[in-house]
Amino acid sequence: MNVAVLCFHTLGGSGVVAGELGRELARRGHEVHFVGAALPGRLLPKPDRIFLHEVPLEEAPPLGAQAFPVLLAAQLTEVVRKHGIELIHAHYAVPHAAAALLARAALGPQAPPLVLTLHGSDVPEHATEGHMLLLRRLVREARAVTVPSAALAARAGARLFPELRASVIPNFVDTERFSPGPARTSGRVLFHASNFRPVKRPVDLVRIFARVRSQIPATLVLAGDGPERPRVEEEARRLGVAEHVRFAGTPPDLLPLLRSADLFLLPSASESFGLAALEALACGVPVVGSRVGGLPEVVGEAGALFEAGAVEGMALAALRILDDAAEHARLRHLARDRAVKLFAAPLILERWEALYQRLVKEKR
Repeated sequence: MNVAVLCFHTLGGSGVVAGELGRELARRGHEVHFVGAALPGRLLPKPDRIFLHEVPLEEAPPLGAQAFPVLLAAQLTEVVRKHGIELIHAHYAVPHAAAALLARAALGPQAPPLVLTLHGSDVPEHATEGHMLLLRRLVREARAVTVPSAALAARAGARLFPELRASVIPNFVDTERFSPGPARTSGRVLFHASNFRPVKRPVDLVRIFARVRSQIPATLVLAGDGPERPRVEEEARRLGVAEHVRFAGTPPDLLPLLRSADLFLLPSASESFGLAALEALACGVPVVGSRVGGLPEVVGEAGALFEAGAVEGMALAALRILDDAAEHARLRHLARDRAVKLFAAPLILERWEALYQRLVKEKR
Protein backbone atom coordinates (compact mmCIF):
# COMPACT_ATOMS: atom_id res chain seq x y z
CA MET A 1 0.00 0.00 0.00
CA ASN A 2 0.90 3.67 -0.39
CA VAL A 3 0.08 5.48 2.86
CA ALA A 4 0.25 9.20 3.72
CA VAL A 5 0.95 10.08 7.37
CA LEU A 6 0.34 13.38 9.15
CA CYS A 7 1.95 13.69 12.58
CA PHE A 8 4.01 15.86 14.92
CA HIS A 9 7.71 15.34 14.33
CA THR A 10 8.87 16.55 17.75
CA LEU A 11 9.80 14.22 20.60
CA GLY A 12 6.59 13.00 22.23
CA GLY A 13 4.40 9.94 22.32
CA SER A 14 2.37 10.56 19.17
CA GLY A 15 5.42 11.39 17.04
CA VAL A 16 7.26 8.32 18.28
CA VAL A 17 4.23 6.11 17.60
CA ALA A 18 3.71 7.52 14.10
CA GLY A 19 7.39 7.17 13.26
CA GLU A 20 7.70 3.62 14.56
CA LEU A 21 4.51 2.61 12.75
CA GLY A 22 5.89 4.09 9.53
CA ARG A 23 9.19 2.24 9.99
CA GLU A 24 7.47 -1.11 10.52
CA LEU A 25 5.14 -0.61 7.55
CA ALA A 26 8.12 0.22 5.34
CA ARG A 27 9.91 -2.93 6.55
CA ARG A 28 6.88 -4.87 5.33
CA GLY A 29 7.14 -3.39 1.85
CA HIS A 30 4.66 -0.51 2.02
CA GLU A 31 5.49 3.04 0.92
CA VAL A 32 4.97 5.60 3.69
CA HIS A 33 4.78 9.29 2.80
CA PHE A 34 5.11 11.68 5.76
CA VAL A 35 3.62 15.12 5.10
CA GLY A 36 4.77 17.72 7.60
CA ALA A 37 7.55 19.92 8.91
CA ALA A 38 10.06 17.08 9.34
CA LEU A 39 10.35 13.36 9.86
CA PRO A 40 9.86 12.08 13.41
CA GLY A 41 13.25 11.99 15.11
CA ARG A 42 13.44 8.22 15.35
CA LEU A 43 13.25 7.95 11.56
CA LEU A 44 16.64 9.59 11.13
CA PRO A 45 18.54 8.45 9.19
CA LYS A 46 15.64 7.86 6.83
CA PRO A 47 14.86 4.18 6.10
CA ASP A 48 14.03 2.88 2.63
CA ARG A 49 10.43 3.33 1.44
CA ILE A 50 9.98 6.31 3.80
CA PHE A 51 9.45 9.72 2.14
CA LEU A 52 9.11 13.26 3.50
CA HIS A 53 7.05 15.94 1.77
CA GLU A 54 8.06 19.00 3.74
CA VAL A 55 5.67 21.76 4.79
CA PRO A 56 7.43 24.73 6.46
CA LEU A 57 6.11 25.60 9.90
CA GLU A 58 6.38 29.32 9.20
CA GLU A 59 5.61 31.30 6.08
CA ALA A 60 6.01 35.00 5.39
CA PRO A 61 2.95 37.26 5.86
CA PRO A 62 0.11 37.26 5.04
CA LEU A 63 0.01 33.49 5.52
CA GLY A 64 2.09 33.15 8.67
CA ALA A 65 2.19 30.19 11.00
CA GLN A 66 -1.60 30.16 11.40
CA ALA A 67 -1.91 28.92 7.81
CA PHE A 68 -0.04 25.67 8.54
CA PRO A 69 -3.13 23.39 8.30
CA VAL A 70 -3.98 24.94 4.92
CA LEU A 71 -0.43 24.49 3.64
CA LEU A 72 -0.45 20.94 5.01
CA ALA A 73 -3.71 20.21 3.19
CA ALA A 74 -2.37 21.61 -0.08
CA GLN A 75 0.77 19.49 0.13
CA LEU A 76 -1.24 16.41 1.09
CA THR A 77 -3.51 16.95 -1.92
CA GLU A 78 -0.48 16.99 -4.22
CA VAL A 79 1.04 13.90 -2.59
CA VAL A 80 -2.19 11.93 -2.96
CA ARG A 81 -2.44 12.81 -6.66
CA LYS A 82 1.22 12.23 -7.56
CA HIS A 83 1.99 9.11 -5.52
CA GLY A 84 -1.20 7.07 -5.72
CA ILE A 85 -1.91 7.33 -1.99
CA GLU A 86 -4.48 4.73 -0.95
CA LEU A 87 -5.00 5.76 2.65
CA ILE A 88 -4.36 8.79 4.90
CA HIS A 89 -3.44 8.31 8.55
CA ALA A 90 -3.71 11.43 10.72
CA HIS A 91 -2.24 11.38 14.23
CA TYR A 92 -4.07 14.04 16.29
CA ALA A 93 -7.29 15.72 15.29
CA VAL A 94 -5.89 19.27 15.08
CA PRO A 95 -4.17 20.19 12.87
CA HIS A 96 -3.73 16.88 11.08
CA ALA A 97 -7.28 15.59 10.68
CA ALA A 98 -8.34 19.16 9.88
CA ALA A 99 -5.78 19.28 7.06
CA ALA A 100 -6.91 15.85 5.85
CA LEU A 101 -10.52 17.04 5.79
CA LEU A 102 -9.56 20.00 3.56
CA ALA A 103 -7.54 17.76 1.26
CA ARG A 104 -10.31 15.19 0.94
CA ALA A 105 -12.79 17.95 0.11
CA ALA A 106 -10.46 19.14 -2.65
CA LEU A 107 -9.93 15.62 -4.01
CA GLY A 108 -13.63 14.80 -4.11
CA PRO A 109 -14.86 11.22 -4.70
CA GLN A 110 -11.35 9.95 -5.40
CA ALA A 111 -10.11 10.93 -1.94
CA PRO A 112 -8.55 8.02 -0.04
CA PRO A 113 -10.08 6.93 3.28
CA LEU A 114 -8.92 8.61 6.48
CA VAL A 115 -7.75 6.88 9.66
CA LEU A 116 -7.63 9.18 12.68
CA THR A 117 -5.67 8.20 15.78
CA LEU A 118 -6.54 10.15 18.92
CA HIS A 119 -3.63 10.27 21.34
CA GLY A 120 -5.15 11.88 24.43
CA SER A 121 -4.54 15.60 24.65
CA ASP A 122 -6.54 16.05 21.45
CA VAL A 123 -9.60 14.95 23.47
CA PRO A 124 -9.46 17.79 26.03
CA GLU A 125 -11.24 17.62 29.35
CA HIS A 126 -12.12 21.31 29.07
CA ALA A 127 -12.72 23.13 25.79
CA THR A 128 -15.13 25.62 24.25
CA GLU A 129 -18.23 24.29 22.58
CA GLY A 130 -16.91 25.57 19.27
CA HIS A 131 -13.74 23.53 19.73
CA MET A 132 -15.77 20.43 20.56
CA LEU A 133 -18.01 20.90 17.52
CA LEU A 134 -14.90 21.02 15.34
CA LEU A 135 -13.50 17.86 16.96
CA ARG A 136 -16.76 16.00 16.46
CA ARG A 137 -16.83 16.98 12.79
CA LEU A 138 -13.26 15.79 12.28
CA VAL A 139 -13.91 12.49 14.03
CA ARG A 140 -17.05 11.84 11.98
CA GLU A 141 -15.06 12.48 8.79
CA ALA A 142 -12.72 9.54 9.52
CA ARG A 143 -13.51 6.09 8.14
CA ALA A 144 -11.87 4.64 11.23
CA VAL A 145 -10.93 6.14 14.59
CA THR A 146 -8.32 4.44 16.75
CA VAL A 147 -7.02 5.02 20.27
CA PRO A 148 -4.15 3.32 22.12
CA SER A 149 -6.07 2.35 25.26
CA ALA A 150 -9.54 1.37 26.46
CA ALA A 151 -9.38 4.26 28.93
CA LEU A 152 -8.99 6.77 26.10
CA ALA A 153 -11.76 5.07 24.11
CA ALA A 154 -14.14 5.61 27.03
CA ARG A 155 -13.03 9.21 27.46
CA ALA A 156 -13.42 9.95 23.75
CA GLY A 157 -16.92 8.52 23.75
CA ALA A 158 -17.89 10.57 26.78
CA ARG A 159 -16.43 13.82 25.45
CA LEU A 160 -17.32 13.53 21.75
CA PHE A 161 -20.41 11.40 21.22
CA PRO A 162 -21.63 8.17 22.87
CA GLU A 163 -22.01 6.25 19.61
CA LEU A 164 -18.31 6.65 18.81
CA ARG A 165 -16.78 3.19 18.40
CA ALA A 166 -13.06 3.83 18.48
CA SER A 167 -10.88 0.78 17.84
CA VAL A 168 -8.32 0.14 20.56
CA ILE A 169 -4.98 -0.62 18.93
CA PRO A 170 -2.25 -0.39 21.58
CA ASN A 171 1.08 1.22 20.96
CA PHE A 172 3.86 -1.28 20.36
CA VAL A 173 7.55 -1.71 21.04
CA ASP A 174 10.39 -3.30 19.10
CA THR A 175 11.23 -5.97 21.67
CA GLU A 176 14.35 -7.02 19.80
CA ARG A 177 15.81 -3.55 20.08
CA PHE A 178 14.35 -2.65 23.46
CA SER A 179 15.71 -5.50 25.56
CA PRO A 180 17.16 -5.84 29.06
CA GLY A 181 20.68 -4.71 29.86
CA PRO A 182 22.98 -6.39 32.39
CA ALA A 183 21.87 -6.48 36.01
CA ARG A 184 23.34 -3.72 38.16
CA THR A 185 25.88 -4.79 40.79
CA SER A 186 25.98 -1.61 42.90
CA GLY A 187 23.84 1.46 43.48
CA ARG A 188 20.38 1.97 42.03
CA VAL A 189 19.25 4.12 39.09
CA LEU A 190 15.76 5.59 38.88
CA PHE A 191 14.83 6.92 35.44
CA HIS A 192 12.22 9.19 33.87
CA ALA A 193 11.74 10.61 30.37
CA SER A 194 9.18 13.23 29.33
CA ASN A 195 8.59 16.75 28.05
CA PHE A 196 8.49 18.13 31.63
CA ARG A 197 5.03 19.61 31.29
CA PRO A 198 2.96 20.13 34.47
CA VAL A 199 0.75 17.13 33.61
CA LYS A 200 3.80 14.88 34.09
CA ARG A 201 4.18 16.13 37.71
CA PRO A 202 7.98 16.12 37.38
CA VAL A 203 8.54 17.81 40.75
CA ASP A 204 7.09 14.65 42.33
CA LEU A 205 10.01 12.75 40.80
CA VAL A 206 12.49 14.55 43.03
CA ARG A 207 10.28 14.13 46.10
CA ILE A 208 10.01 10.40 45.50
CA PHE A 209 13.72 10.14 44.85
CA ALA A 210 14.67 12.08 48.00
CA ARG A 211 12.77 9.56 50.12
CA VAL A 212 14.45 6.65 48.31
CA ARG A 213 17.88 8.25 48.56
CA SER A 214 17.48 8.67 52.31
CA GLN A 215 17.42 4.86 52.62
CA ILE A 216 19.61 3.46 49.82
CA PRO A 217 22.38 4.72 47.48
CA ALA A 218 20.65 5.82 44.29
CA THR A 219 20.81 8.20 41.32
CA LEU A 220 17.92 9.85 39.48
CA VAL A 221 18.39 10.24 35.72
CA LEU A 222 15.99 12.60 33.93
CA ALA A 223 15.74 12.69 30.12
CA GLY A 224 13.90 15.42 28.26
CA ASP A 225 13.28 19.09 28.84
CA GLY A 226 10.40 21.47 29.23
CA PRO A 227 8.74 24.23 31.25
CA GLU A 228 8.90 22.48 34.64
CA ARG A 229 12.62 21.76 34.61
CA PRO A 230 13.60 24.88 36.64
CA ARG A 231 11.16 23.84 39.38
CA VAL A 232 12.61 20.32 39.36
CA GLU A 233 16.13 21.69 39.75
CA GLU A 234 15.01 24.00 42.57
CA GLU A 235 13.28 21.14 44.40
CA ALA A 236 16.37 18.95 44.08
CA ARG A 237 18.44 21.70 45.70
CA ARG A 238 15.86 22.28 48.42
CA LEU A 239 15.77 18.59 49.33
CA GLY A 240 19.55 18.27 49.25
CA VAL A 241 19.74 15.69 46.46
CA ALA A 242 20.85 17.89 43.53
CA GLU A 243 24.26 16.20 43.27
CA HIS A 244 22.52 12.84 42.77
CA VAL A 245 20.12 14.05 40.03
CA ARG A 246 21.45 13.85 36.48
CA PHE A 247 19.79 15.75 33.64
CA ALA A 248 20.45 13.84 30.41
CA GLY A 249 18.89 16.38 28.04
CA THR A 250 17.08 15.09 24.96
CA PRO A 251 19.29 12.34 23.53
CA PRO A 252 18.26 10.95 20.12
CA ASP A 253 18.22 7.45 21.59
CA LEU A 254 16.91 6.67 25.08
CA LEU A 255 17.77 2.98 24.88
CA PRO A 256 21.15 3.12 26.67
CA LEU A 257 19.58 5.07 29.53
CA LEU A 258 16.64 2.68 29.79
CA ARG A 259 18.84 -0.39 29.79
CA SER A 260 20.96 1.01 32.63
CA ALA A 261 17.92 1.80 34.82
CA ASP A 262 16.57 -0.24 37.73
CA LEU A 263 13.21 1.50 38.00
CA PHE A 264 11.11 3.80 35.80
CA LEU A 265 9.10 6.57 37.49
CA LEU A 266 5.95 8.01 35.88
CA PRO A 267 3.90 10.02 38.43
CA SER A 268 1.77 11.78 35.78
CA ALA A 269 -1.62 13.35 36.38
CA SER A 270 -2.77 11.92 33.03
CA GLU A 271 -1.51 9.30 30.56
CA SER A 272 -3.55 8.11 27.60
CA PHE A 273 -1.18 5.14 27.22
CA GLY A 274 2.37 5.57 28.54
CA LEU A 275 4.71 4.63 25.69
CA ALA A 276 7.83 5.41 27.72
CA ALA A 277 6.59 2.99 30.37
CA LEU A 278 6.12 0.29 27.74
CA GLU A 279 9.65 0.77 26.44
CA ALA A 280 10.88 0.49 30.02
CA LEU A 281 9.02 -2.79 30.48
CA ALA A 282 10.56 -4.17 27.29
CA CYS A 283 13.97 -3.42 28.82
CA GLY A 284 13.00 -5.32 31.95
CA VAL A 285 12.56 -2.16 34.01
CA PRO A 286 9.60 -2.16 36.46
CA VAL A 287 7.39 0.93 36.62
CA VAL A 288 6.23 2.92 39.64
CA GLY A 289 3.77 5.67 38.86
CA SER A 290 0.17 6.89 38.77
CA ARG A 291 -2.94 4.80 38.25
CA VAL A 292 -4.30 7.07 35.53
CA GLY A 293 -5.68 6.68 32.01
CA GLY A 294 -4.21 3.79 30.05
CA LEU A 295 -1.20 3.24 32.32
CA PRO A 296 -2.76 0.31 34.22
CA GLU A 297 -3.39 -1.39 30.87
CA VAL A 298 0.31 -1.08 30.07
CA VAL A 299 1.95 -1.84 33.41
CA GLY A 300 -0.36 -4.51 34.81
CA GLU A 301 1.44 -6.23 37.68
CA ALA A 302 4.92 -5.27 36.45
CA GLY A 303 5.33 -2.50 38.99
CA ALA A 304 3.18 -0.45 41.35
CA LEU A 305 0.62 2.27 40.60
CA PHE A 306 -1.01 4.79 42.95
CA GLU A 307 -3.27 7.81 42.84
CA ALA A 308 -1.58 10.80 41.20
CA GLY A 309 0.26 12.81 43.83
CA ALA A 310 0.77 9.85 46.19
CA VAL A 311 4.47 10.59 46.65
CA GLU A 312 4.83 8.64 49.88
CA GLY A 313 3.22 5.50 48.47
CA MET A 314 5.34 5.63 45.30
CA ALA A 315 8.51 6.13 47.33
CA LEU A 316 7.73 3.21 49.64
CA ALA A 317 6.97 0.99 46.62
CA ALA A 318 10.21 2.03 44.94
CA LEU A 319 12.16 1.19 48.11
CA ARG A 320 10.43 -2.16 48.46
CA ILE A 321 11.33 -3.10 44.88
CA LEU A 322 14.87 -1.78 44.87
CA ASP A 323 15.85 -3.08 48.31
CA ASP A 324 14.69 -6.65 47.63
CA ALA A 325 16.85 -8.39 45.02
CA ALA A 326 14.44 -11.30 44.57
CA GLU A 327 11.43 -9.01 44.14
CA HIS A 328 13.30 -6.79 41.71
CA ALA A 329 14.35 -9.82 39.65
CA ARG A 330 10.76 -11.12 39.62
CA LEU A 331 9.41 -7.79 38.38
CA ARG A 332 12.16 -7.47 35.77
CA HIS A 333 11.11 -10.82 34.31
CA LEU A 334 7.40 -9.94 34.53
CA ALA A 335 7.97 -6.59 32.82
CA ARG A 336 9.84 -8.10 29.90
CA ASP A 337 7.36 -10.95 29.53
CA ARG A 338 4.40 -8.57 29.47
CA ALA A 339 5.95 -6.37 26.77
CA VAL A 340 6.79 -9.36 24.57
CA LYS A 341 3.45 -11.14 24.91
CA LEU A 342 1.11 -8.15 24.65
CA PHE A 343 2.88 -5.29 22.87
CA ALA A 344 5.56 -6.69 20.54
CA ALA A 345 5.61 -4.95 17.17
CA PRO A 346 4.58 -7.94 14.98
CA LEU A 347 1.42 -8.50 17.04
CA ILE A 348 0.22 -4.91 16.73
CA LEU A 349 1.36 -4.44 13.11
CA GLU A 350 -0.92 -7.27 12.03
CA ARG A 351 -3.85 -5.28 13.39
CA TRP A 352 -2.79 -2.08 11.64
CA GLU A 353 -2.31 -3.85 8.33
CA ALA A 354 -5.69 -5.56 8.63
CA LEU A 355 -7.40 -2.22 9.28
CA TYR A 356 -5.61 -0.48 6.40
CA GLN A 357 -6.34 -3.32 3.97
CA ARG A 358 -10.01 -3.42 4.90
CA LEU A 359 -10.47 0.30 4.32
CA VAL A 360 -8.57 0.25 1.01
CA LYS A 361 -10.61 -2.73 -0.18
CA GLU A 362 -13.88 -1.00 0.76
CA LYS A 363 -12.81 2.08 -1.18
CA ARG A 364 -12.09 0.04 -4.28
